[in-house]
Amino acid sequence: MKNYFIAGERLLAFNAKAGTSALVREIVRTYYPETEAIIQGASYPDGKNADTTQHHQWLPGRMNPDRPVIQVVREPVDRFRSAMAQVGLSNPTAVLDELRDERGNVGKGSHGVTLAENIHFLAQSRFTGDITFFPLRRIEDAAAALGLRTPLLRLNESQRKPELTAEQVDRVRAWYAADVELWDRVK
Repeated sequence: MKNYFIAGERLLAFNAKAGTSALVREIVRTYYPETEAIIQGASYPDGKNADTTQHHQWLPGRMNPDRPVIQVVREPVDRFRSAMAQVGLSNPTAVLDELRDERGNVGKGSHGVTLAENIHFLAQSRFTGDITFFPLRRIEDAAAALGLRTPLLRLNESQRKPELTAEQVDRVRAWYAADVELWDRVK
């Protein structure tokens, strides 16, 4: 799995559920015209097209940063709820238990990995390097820092997100404590 996507002289941190699909789409358009031509010429199922399909697999990437990094950060509880909707899960307590225990029961078959390994549930605070952070509400500024045109297309918007009880919110915030600290610095 790529942790960073190459966007010219910068990298985009692959922080799923924080606008990466929209940014990746513009990175392809801006920096990889030969890939853009392939994407535009492809056939898509179910009424999808080049602008409504994810393109992460097309981009070259890196496991470790070798140049400045741009990262978009999302409020951790909202990101957790969005990840649950993305993966098609509805029981927050079961998801939190699976993340803690790494059992692999609740999300078995979700992208072929346990939820603890699923890109949508990985911590936002895991990235390293010379990082410039942007809260999700400033994604257009992140795009500009990557040399991309704006406005960005709205891609990959989640289905209905599950509601959480106060106790579940506390558990999410505890599980993602480092992400909460990061969010508090970035927002």
